[in-house]
Amino acid sequence: MKLTKKQQEQIKKQLLQHQRPTLEAKMVLDAKTTLTLTIQKGVVGSDIMSSGIYLAKFLYKHKNIYQKKICLDMGCGPGTQGLIMAKYGATGVLCTDISPLAIKNTQENAKKMKLHVHASVSDLFKNIPKQKFDVIVFNHPFFPEEAENFGDEITKDVMLRKSMLGGTTLIHDFLKDVSSYLKKNGVLIMPFFRFAGKENDPGRYAKKYKLKIVKKEKVLSKQGLQKGDFSIYVFSW
Repeated sequence: MKLTKKQQEQIKKQLLQHQRPTLEAKMVLDAKTTLTLTIQKGVVGSDIMSSGIYLAKFLYKHKNIYQKKICLDMGCGPGTQGLIMAKYGATGVLCTDISPLAIKNTQENAKKMKLHVHASVSDLFKNIPKQKFDVIVFNHPFFPEEAENFGDEITKDVMLRKSMLGGTTLIHDFLKDVSSYLKKNGVLIMPFFRFAGKENDPGRYAKKYKLKIVKKEKVLSKQGLQKGDFSIYVFSW
């Protein structure tokens, strides 16, 4: 599928905002709690991407989902979601990303925060050992265009474009394999930005991949670069 003109404008805006130097970002989890992360130039900014912001708040609020559990943070970026789970009670956390720079960034943040997480490069499940997780969190790309086809007039960084593009095909590739890595009665958490189009809504495909929607939290995003209706899905298998 091709991006609409408005979706193209949205992606360009997101990519332009990522042309920034390495920085220290403070993410507000609730009225009394913030998470401070280093976000390297070239790593998707969970501090400015609304999906990262609201997913972080969701995980902080619902600690019972992952406490004393073995967790996978796929598409980890600077490690935001995995580090929250490690900090607030997960037994073990593996963070993966297609970008080597993101993995290095996650490792740096884990060391700074004195948290023990494993982090490794992987394109979806390709480099993940055959093991079962209690919880898998995937802050996936929403938009359908392929990163390689988007052009480099904004950035030549294909890895950064892949953090935002490839949605429809990638969602199906992920969902067809997820049951091999998720324990029976395990939990899968995925956000969805409605502006990206219904074809990229993982909730549409739950039945096809034998997943059950156990929670759908709706959010009207007023923070970050992605404004509008979001959903955060909790699936079980």
